[in-house]
Amino acid sequence: MDKPSASQSGKGYTPPTLREALRTDILSSIVVFLVALPLCMGIAIASGAPVISGLITGIVGGLIVGMLSGQPLQVSGPAAGLTVVMFGIIQDHGLAMMGAAVLVGGIIQLVSGICGLGQWFRAVSPAVIRGMLSGIGVLIVASQFHVMVDDIPKDDGIQNLLAIPAAIQLGAPLPQWEAQAVREFRTAKLKQLNYLHDEQKHIHKSLSRALPENSTSDIIPPTVLRPALERQAALTQSVGRFLDDLKSVRLHDPSQVAQVRAAMEQAFKESQGALAALKQRKIEQVKATQTAAVAALQSPLHQVKSHEWAAKLGLLTIVIIVLWQTVTPKKLRIAPGPLVATVAVTAIAAVLSLPVLRVDIPDNLLAGLNLLSIETLSENLSIMTLLGTGILVAAIASAETLLCATAVDQLHRGPRTRYDKELRSQGIGNMICGVLGGLPMTGVIVRSSVNVHAGAKTRLSAILHGLWLLTFVLLLASVLRMIPTACLAAILVYTGWKLINARNNLIELWRYGKGEVAIYLVTLTVIVVQDLLTGVLTGVALSGVKLLHSFSHLRTDLEIDRDQDKAILFLEGSATFLRLPRLATALEQVPNGAELHVDFHRLHYIDHACIELLMNWAAQHESLGGRLVLDWDSLHARFSAGNGLGERLQAPGPNSKAA
Repeated sequence: MDKPSASQSGKGYTPPTLREALRTDILSSIVVFLVALPLCMGIAIASGAPVISGLITGIVGGLIVGMLSGQPLQVSGPAAGLTVVMFGIIQDHGLAMMGAAVLVGGIIQLVSGICGLGQWFRAVSPAVIRGMLSGIGVLIVASQFHVMVDDIPKDDGIQNLLAIPAAIQLGAPLPQWEAQAVREFRTAKLKQLNYLHDEQKHIHKSLSRALPENSTSDIIPPTVLRPALERQAALTQSVGRFLDDLKSVRLHDPSQVAQVRAAMEQAFKESQGALAALKQRKIEQVKATQTAAVAALQSPLHQVKSHEWAAKLGLLTIVIIVLWQTVTPKKLRIAPGPLVATVAVTAIAAVLSLPVLRVDIPDNLLAGLNLLSIETLSENLSIMTLLGTGILVAAIASAETLLCATAVDQLHRGPRTRYDKELRSQGIGNMICGVLGGLPMTGVIVRSSVNVHAGAKTRLSAILHGLWLLTFVLLLASVLRMIPTACLAAILVYTGWKLINARNNLIELWRYGKGEVAIYLVTLTVIVVQDLLTGVLTGVALSGVKLLHSFSHLRTDLEIDRDQDKAILFLEGSATFLRLPRLATALEQVPNGAELHVDFHRLHYIDHACIELLMNWAAQHESLGGRLVLDWDSLHARFSAGNGLGERLQAPGPNSKAA
């Protein structure tokens, strides 16, 4: 058990005994496990990765990072904040590059923690962080909305947003109630068709990555041809066997099988064409036939699955989560809403044999590992791309983790976060995840807050939650394969909506000025329109511009009372040498012989140049019969400490006085 020093613990904190820790942490670990299970799978699907990748990260986050963490009550795992980055990497470069990027990101985190840079990762404007989370939320909702109706997400955020009306139209009709035999037929064939379609897409994408548009040769290199030819030949055989199996199916309405059979005959023809093109090695012909083969398999897949049922299951999932968190008695809420919704929706889909897509997970955990290898990397490795994505993963994961740790500190009175240690532990965890083919991990505020509220006292809770995940995957994989993907996508839609939180963000940031609101909105917009990295860098750049403006901006308001022969000069902002002309102009407007009061209560900073100007002007003004009223002692106390201004902040003449 952890026994932190007084400096690392909250006020009045007493470390729990072993008996107390066991009594509270075992129960809290079960609650955290129930929350983590559906989120691990849902985030993997949203990232375009195998479900097992998300579960691996959850397991490593518990068993490894849980033991090493700098914040014992923080729970780590795959987070929604990196789904957009991972989806882009996987789509553009494949799973091998994902693992490599996570490994590089982990190395950067580990080195940063060793060098004591943990605190620096927190040096990001809250407006940028909120804009990043809201932008990620928009992208998650936009992409997972399509998955929730068993459709395929588009290539980017804007396309996903624009296609939402079409997705609503696809899932809105009431599903037809078909005979049990028909539903069982569609359910049985759906999994096989989805595998065939995914395999054809993978072959197409791997060839697209290996055969760039600007290639100088029109012949496929042997190193690219051999694996693609083997996979395409095996796939063509599988499509042929599927077509043969359809001939033995007997239903009350033969037309339902006939439609699928006709579509599969066309798919088999296109798959044979893709295989023949590969044997001829002509690049353009291969690209055309691969595109046609993917499109041909979409037709029977569309006929077999039910977008209507998927949409209703997704909507039911969200309704259950909302009602569970608002209507259910507090005593029952110890069971998390996402888990309750997953169990209920999975049971309905299983009992009714609904033709919807379900989670794909291997029987053997070791067989499902996408281990990182030098051979795999050498085929697709781009050093600059790898380094860039690794830095992006490290930056986002570190910022999210350390912000989460700060939030956890506010939830309990126990040990405070040791940021460098937390960063080192996250780096080690991500290095392991990268080698095993897992998603990148961060500290996750949802699981961490649940852990604290469930009564966890030590890091034992986080460690045990990883053990429960591992046990479930090893012994109950068949249960996971019953879960509809629409259900997990709906959980992500709900999570993404909570991430957006635009109204509260705008209200909170408005308190700090229009500039913060503008940075938030620009960051959010650029992330959605362009990409995550560009959006974050834009937000950071705008924060820098705002900071420079704040340090160089000076507002001068001069009020002159000619009847009383007095004037008041209000200074607001920062009086630096850059604003000497503005300050000099204001002083020149003071009438000769008038008594000038200078109010600097809203002044943030004043440098030597402005002090010199003010003192020289005061001496000249006094020679003309005027007087300067200034609280020199207060000015000295506010601005001279450590700046060498002490000798200069003295009243300049006999006619000057303290206010």
